Amino acid sequence: MIKVAIVGRVNTGKSTLFNDLVGSSVSITWKEPGTTRDVVEAIAHSKKRSYVLMDTAGYTFEDDPMYEIFKAQSDRAIEESDIVIAVFDVKSGFTDIDDMVRKKVIRSGKPFIFVVNKVDSKNLELLAFSEFSQLGKNFITVSALHKKNIEKIFEELDKIADELEKEKSEKADYDLEEEAFDIKMQEILSIQSLKELERKIDEEREKEIQSAFRREILKESEEVEETYKELYEKKEKREKIRISFVGRPNVGKSSLINAILGYERCVVYHEPGTTRDAIRIPFRFNNTDFILVDTPGLRKKSKIDVEGLEFKSVGRSLTAIFVSDVCVLVIDSAEGVTHQDKAIAGLIERRGRGLVVAFNKIDIIKELKPAGGIGTFVSALKTSLKFIKWAYFIPVSAKTKYGIDGLLSAIKSSYQSWTKKLKPSQLLKIRERLVQLDFMRNQSPKIFQLTVKPPTFLVYVNEPENLRKYQVKHIEKIIRQLYGFYGSPIHFRVKRHGEPY
Repeated sequence: MIKVAIVGRVNTGKSTLFNDLVGSSVSITWKEPGTTRDVVEAIAHSKKRSYVLMDTAGYTFEDDPMYEIFKAQSDRAIEESDIVIAVFDVKSGFTDIDDMVRKKVIRSGKPFIFVVNKVDSKNLELLAFSEFSQLGKNFITVSALHKKNIEKIFEELDKIADELEKEKSEKADYDLEEEAFDIKMQEILSIQSLKELERKIDEEREKEIQSAFRREILKESEEVEETYKELYEKKEKREKIRISFVGRPNVGKSSLINAILGYERCVVYHEPGTTRDAIRIPFRFNNTDFILVDTPGLRKKSKIDVEGLEFKSVGRSLTAIFVSDVCVLVIDSAEGVTHQDKAIAGLIERRGRGLVVAFNKIDIIKELKPAGGIGTFVSALKTSLKFIKWAYFIPVSAKTKYGIDGLLSAIKSSYQSWTKKLKPSQLLKIRERLVQLDFMRNQSPKIFQLTVKPPTFLVYVNEPENLRKYQVKHIEKIIRQLYGFYGSPIHFRVKRHGEPY
């Protein structure tokens, strides 16, 4: 799929334009400059094809403390893209930063579209053509706020994409034919030396052979193309595990994702609340595809301004939890487990998501050399979270990359538990254990697994009103003793025999 980077000076309306093209509010928009802190990716659909759009933080003044971080993110987006959309603000005029963006985009060698935004009236359109003459004559004027002329951007994208695909197809066909022809010729030359070949085959015959080879290669290239299409379709259907990294502000969620990826994909800054969007990043580990989601930090409700930007960011974090397969709850080991950490863990359990707890900044604890070592220290932290003792608890350090492989393995195991379906023979074994319990003596229990994601069990008894909460917990304990399900919550429905579930 063709990747399109949306770049420009901060506060030119890039995120609003991004949301218009995508068709939903994926990227947070706000009047404050620099609202977007990370590269946000989403799929946009024109009438002809789909694109991966990348919304960037934006270029700013060199004295801005976020200058280097924003610049690196935007530069990387341009480098990774196939097409670049540069956005300018008609109301601010053509600034020095705009000129830097223009030159950078042209020097990249990528096909580009210049867009002048916030053209909300005829007078502003006239102003755009007088103020932005440095962009040439073919820029597009839009009003992202009022969704004006958005379709023109798609039309231009489709034109460029058609050319790119034509060039790519022609080059691929030629390269494939030439490579296959060279291989065939090498096979011939390995059987007979060039002198023997010249002795036995005259010049005309050699041309015929080459022509035959080329016809054969064309046929083979069509077969290769068909095979490639089949493999591509299978790849598209491959299941991707959606992982959300959640936790309080400034516990190192973005740093942890960067440590996993091996490069600075998410903005990291000492100021709490740097991440404002839920950022989705594809990643592969041990033949397993993941979507890593970096989320804004979750603070106590009393500390959040419901009219402000943070309120929208928190909404993104909660949505990420609700649509995740597995959540990684990142906790600052140096600060210990807080009441807010417990609240987030409880929310994840209630929503039925897989859970891995990452005790981050363990490198700080190692330097302190706690009594009993790291193992004892981690055990003490786990005690504060005993209500989710079924979760995986992994000590990690985003700074030193300690425990990263263990964290990824735990995530994969958590997903396997979250999707595990027991066989009838396994359910029968659970029932055999249940009938031996004192509190089940007159209940005639039967157990069925209703669903996965999360594993949900239906327990039929004679008197459900007499089955206490701690007794249901005991049933869960038996299931885990027999079949694990570690890293995943288990949900139950208790019904009277004969009642519909």
